[in-house]
Amino acid sequence: MVSESAAIVAYLAKKSGRLIPSDRAGEAQVMRWCFAAMNTVEPPLLGLMVLDWTADGSCGKHREFLVGWANRVLTNLERWLANRDFVATDGFTVADILMTHVLSSGIKDERLIAPYPGVASYRDRCLARPAWKRTIDAYCARVEAG
Repeated sequence: MVSESAAIVAYLAKKSGRLIPSDRAGEAQVMRWCFAAMNTVEPPLLGLMVLDWTADGSCGKHREFLVGWANRVLTNLERWLANRDFVATDGFTVADILMTHVLSSGIKDERLIAPYPGVASYRDRCLARPAWKRTIDAYCARVEAG
């Protein structure tokens, strides 16, 4: 199940007619990758992040499991991104917003992504987009003002 925030982002993209293709096949591919970002890629990364926040070092087997799961997911994503600029279509879509968010917020230790140069390059390419930077800057200014 896509999280509420992700569902809202996908809904707004569809309603605005931007960041999602108008053809059914393209839209289906984007929705597929929205689900993949939130339900396949995020769980092991989020689990690892929470474990690292809370563990006292005695959870070696749990961490090993989560790292293995994350590596399996990142290996598959690396393979998928070979010869692609974006995850779902030839152009940047809402799926890239969600996937980039998961990759940028879920990976705190760069050693985890180091074996996956295609995934790292994809993440960095999406984060370098001027619109991404403007949006994050506006968000940070609003949060810091409050």
